[in-house]
Amino acid sequence: MRATIPQPQFLKGLQIVERAVNDRSAMPILSMVLVEAKGQGLRVAATDLDVGIQCQLPLAESIEEGAVALPARRLSTLIRELPDEPITLESKKNHTATLMCGASQFRLPGLPVEDFPIFPSVEPGARVELPEASLRNLITRTAFAMSMEETRFVLNGAQLSLQGASATLVATDGRRLALARTTLSQPAPAPLQAILPSKTVRELGRLLQHETTEPVSIIPLRDNQLVFQFSDVAITTRLVEGQFPAYEAVIPAPVPTTLTCSRHLLANAVRRASLMTTAASQAVLFELTEQRLTISKETAEFGSAREELPARYHGEAMAVAFNPEFWLDVLKVLEGEELTVEIASPEKPAVIRLPADANASGPDFLYVVLPMKLA
Repeated sequence: MRATIPQPQFLKGLQIVERAVNDRSAMPILSMVLVEAKGQGLRVAATDLDVGIQCQLPLAESIEEGAVALPARRLSTLIRELPDEPITLESKKNHTATLMCGASQFRLPGLPVEDFPIFPSVEPGARVELPEASLRNLITRTAFAMSMEETRFVLNGAQLSLQGASATLVATDGRRLALARTTLSQPAPAPLQAILPSKTVRELGRLLQHETTEPVSIIPLRDNQLVFQFSDVAITTRLVEGQFPAYEAVIPAPVPTTLTCSRHLLANAVRRASLMTTAASQAVLFELTEQRLTISKETAEFGSAREELPARYHGEAMAVAFNPEFWLDVLKVLEGEELTVEIASPEKPAVIRLPADANASGPDFLYVVLPMKLA
């Protein structure tokens, strides 16, 4: 093979796919990146067998078709150090590539292309499209609630549901739950419910753009796999097997006991109070009265913190304890100056509901967080 590509373009493609590389696998081929020249483009790809990422890079010059599998980290580091000039990649035999850039020339040994895992082919058929910004928004508002405990594998990810004209993403770690929903421009041709691994969710959140309305195609594959195609990138993921919790049954019904306050003031007060927490004593106290919310924390090791915030509260005075991280995570992904929280009692979950537009079947965003017991 032989192809010439600008250094910034080649580096960008490698940076996109190298997060799928597995350097610790017993299979050396999984530490490689596939570089394939075909037609008018250069394809770079990497996979750890659970998540695979491909990036298609257009080429202006004619090429000699072929492919080579090269060490991903070494190749990326090398390309990063080269000047902003065209790079010519050439591979003739013995799984070895030669890179030429200006006065520099490098030789990199690789592995047989035949050993590189084959990406499943995407056949025309049922697919759903939604804007990149919409899918990224779903991920931003839910990914923080995914479980980090490896023993609860069905919670180590987020459940994606496509039903009618609605797309919903839900994540929970058993102590909190985040749900985000958006409306599809075209109804899904068939219902889809899939648990996306946490790595796939994180990579999508990293690669999707904030504001673009370019579409993302979601395509079901055989063998419990799913593909996300957008721009010049395709992410193939193996889905988590198992049954996601029936979360609808545990979502509290709306209650009139609500607290409304400044989102920024609440986040700042909780962050400061969390400085007084310890591994053995994490709970921060929320004291609710008619015109005031008091955030406090006291520990023998670090001392105490207490801060009063102006608030509108409808209900009897109460004190509720929460894990401060569960509040900081959600407050930084929401927008708007004010926040309204439903708090029925010190023993029941607190709930944030953001209304949906007229075409949706439920809230645009829902967050449920369990209180903690005070010592």
